[in-house]
Amino acid sequence: MQGATFIITNMGASDIEYFTPILNLGETGILGVGALSHEVIMESGNVKQVARIPLSLTFDHQILDGAGAADFLKVLAKYIENPYLLIL
Repeated sequence: MQGATFIITNMGASDIEYFTPILNLGETGILGVGALSHEVIMESGNVKQVARIPLSLTFDHQILDGAGAADFLKVLAKYIENPYLLIL
């Protein structure tokens, strides 16, 4: 791929849960999407099954600092967990 500044790579389709995506020269960031899993958690004293999808972000520290990257992941997680917010 040429001319891209941000890449999304999906290893989840190959049942890879966690991985570290490698940033290529000239790219600002790369988001790695891992395999979907289901886990049982306790929430407010109740047992609940939740879906989990691991995300890994690699970014160029010369362009973006860690706080900005963390904010990006928080906002992304909010929209993944609540997709209806995209249409409001």
